[in-house]
Amino acid sequence: MKKILYAISTLALVACLTAGLSVSAVAAPDTDTTYASVRTQGSGLMIEPTLIFEPSSEGDLDGKSYASVVVTPDEEMKVDLGRSRSLRTFYELKIKGQSILVLRIDGTTVQPFLDWLNKTYTVSDLMVISKEISVLEQIYADAKGYLVNTVYDLTDEEIGPDRYGQWENIAAANKAGCNILMYDVQENLPVAAEYISAMSKVCWAEIDSKEEGAQAVAAGCYGIVSSEKSALTDALGYFEKSGFARAQYIAAHRGITKYANEQSLTGVMASYNEGATHVEIDIQITSDGHIVSCHDNDISRVSGLGGRYIINETFANLRKIELNNYSARYGETFATLEEICEVLQQTDVILIAELKLDGGSQKAVDDLKAIEKLKEVMEKYPGMKGHWITITFYAPYAQGMRQHLPEIPCCYLGGGLSGKESAEGVGAWSYAGGHVNSSNMKAKMDFLRKCGIGLDEMEYDNEKKTMSGATNSLAQGYLARGYTMNTWTYEDLTHFAVKTNIATTNTAEDCAMLVKEVAVGEISLTEAELSAKKARVPCRTYNGWTETYECDVIEVSRTGNTAQVIFYYLQKTGDEKTPEYGIYSQLKTVSVA
Repeated sequence: MKKILYAISTLALVACLTAGLSVSAVAAPDTDTTYASVRTQGSGLMIEPTLIFEPSSEGDLDGKSYASVVVTPDEEMKVDLGRSRSLRTFYELKIKGQSILVLRIDGTTVQPFLDWLNKTYTVSDLMVISKEISVLEQIYADAKGYLVNTVYDLTDEEIGPDRYGQWENIAAANKAGCNILMYDVQENLPVAAEYISAMSKVCWAEIDSKEEGAQAVAAGCYGIVSSEKSALTDALGYFEKSGFARAQYIAAHRGITKYANEQSLTGVMASYNEGATHVEIDIQITSDGHIVSCHDNDISRVSGLGGRYIINETFANLRKIELNNYSARYGETFATLEEICEVLQQTDVILIAELKLDGGSQKAVDDLKAIEKLKEVMEKYPGMKGHWITITFYAPYAQGMRQHLPEIPCCYLGGGLSGKESAEGVGAWSYAGGHVNSSNMKAKMDFLRKCGIGLDEMEYDNEKKTMSGATNSLAQGYLARGYTMNTWTYEDLTHFAVKTNIATTNTAEDCAMLVKEVAVGEISLTEAELSAKKARVPCRTYNGWTETYECDVIEVSRTGNTAQVIFYYLQKTGDEKTPEYGIYSQLKTVSVA
């Protein structure tokens, strides 16, 4: 089995990394492989947003207060910021080694840009913003012009109150190999920012003032863009206390397993009732093409029956077997993906489906066409549209998702320091071979970008219950380039102390009564409360319960009897290792009496 796995995975990965490349007589372009080190700004935010500066003159550039610099080249690939320079000269004199270069490209400049990138000068640490999805698609389709990421500019779009109204934008971006969506600051910005991050994408906001910056950060945006440098840095000044600008997402690992069998229908239903934002399951395929939920390829651990593999079982025979690894009280069997969809399609829970599917075996990939079967199930449940993320250790499935389901986000289960995904060296991209530590960001970015996938794992030491310090510090650099850091699997509440977007945990039920949203509904303050910077306001827990708690009040602006404020709450968890975490509210407009 392992030999087959390695052969299939290696061939698929090589195909993934080399698809579309052709032999050319054109001389190779000069290449710069410099990667900027992204600095934090010293705020108290656990996940600090990236600062992206769009200068109006070269004199505005000092290389100290922003992670990325946005410029607009003309059709000759020249930049004019008070003086006209070639893009290469501008990059080497003003950007190289200090910030990530981000280019605004449209339909008139996309081909000149690709020619420049492929024939003249290749900058490894490079991103593109465009309002035209066709431009992003063209860039992604170009075999030699891979960037670290692209940005879909949606600043002209009105954001509605329904989070799923943004699904088509996410789907279009994912299909174009784009991880970042950018909006203007507006009333429903928190709706877009929350949903985009829940789907393992990155939301940027374009701001004009520090007040708009505070609004964007409090909305949960992971990047703020401005031509006003002070607006970027000053906005973070409102977030001095340690905490999250938006609640951490909680994914129930294999469903709730404290009082139900893992991956059972009861465990999935309980995840929703306990307030989990996501449910993580593993999917396998039977010998007759049915997709069921189970972590292991064989059924021995969850059933007590040894020597039997799901891929060799018919669906009818598998359904006669009772799960008993956690609790026999419910008398359940292996849940089908259809049954799980029936349960979740009327909820706001996002389903994270790990593509185990017999470990990428030839039988699952080629004979049973596992990804095609997955597509059939997805298409049966239109109510689940916008509720899917897939993750995998296996190259054939990443490739299959790009071919058959390109709109669905697919993420690589490999640590931020992992080098196993490299085509060279120690074998195929697969779980069976483990990971090789490597801090080569270029190799990681090339891999993620070319395979059209996100990053879905920070390295976590289950024995020490800590994050890898090196991986945790790399989180800022990955985030700046459009890759959120998600992780698994926690046995306690230590995820509230790390820089992770989605925390996959075996104790999701322990988060149920912890505060997820601060200052819900309409709120008024007295002059005394505003002066004391303390007020009791309603807060909502993960499972939907609302309770009033005392919060800090951070005043952003005031006009007469109306003020714009951010509330901050310090949640006591009762957990020994992570006894508390902080969380900020959205920017709230309140009346003052």
